[in-house]
Amino acid sequence: MPLPNEELHQLTPSTELHQLAPNAELHPITPTYSDILMMKALSSSELLATQIVPLPFAATQPLVYGYDASRTGATSMEVSKNLRLTATGAYRSYIGLMDVQSVSGGVQYSLGAMTMQGALAANRYLYYGRVFTQYGVSGQLSYCFNPNLALTIFGTYYNTNPFFSMAAFPFVPTTSYGGYMTVGNRSFYVNLGVERRFNAFEHMMETVPIITPAFKISNKVTIELPLGDLTKHLIEEILIKSGPHRR
Repeated sequence: MPLPNEELHQLTPSTELHQLAPNAELHPITPTYSDILMMKALSSSELLATQIVPLPFAATQPLVYGYDASRTGATSMEVSKNLRLTATGAYRSYIGLMDVQSVSGGVQYSLGAMTMQGALAANRYLYYGRVFTQYGVSGQLSYCFNPNLALTIFGTYYNTNPFFSMAAFPFVPTTSYGGYMTVGNRSFYVNLGVERRFNAFEHMMETVPIITPAFKISNKVTIELPLGDLTKHLIEEILIKSGPHRR
């Protein structure tokens, strides 16, 4: 399905940031460990985390490399009462770090209390003059037992899980799968479950709890607090301090 008649900004190196001298030494800005935990939690399974709604591209061109610019757009088509097709595109510029261009196409099918989603995605990264491409496929299955209880299982597979630097680590999605229960009502609910995901820095799969309370402020605004990574970090700190090698 074609996206709106405006092309995504092409990923071309900036003369300010990427045309470096041959002997220039790169010093990417490294976030704190808390920043990495929060950003990684927010980006986890982000492709199928939220309901896609039609949004046009911004009419004004962003001042790329002048600030953290981003543009995103989506279009959808209802094929039948139970079947919907979607297409999304996004451009993000992390100033002084990298540019990311993403496109995806998905399908959603509903049958009674069960909802199935699938999507194909491609991400292209411009990191200090080098271009990397990542392809992925995602799936999600949800079943609503009653208005206050639902079950969701999900999975995302990428052909490559690149590691650029610790500064870029939170912004690069990786292969993951898991499931969670949603308990609550329309005003407040909590997602409780577990996720397995690939840690590109340590080159291994890791297990992270899913603990996400959410508050619905209005029909368009919902605040979610992903606490799984923080909980995992606190548990590891407690185990290390109480272990045989504690000081």
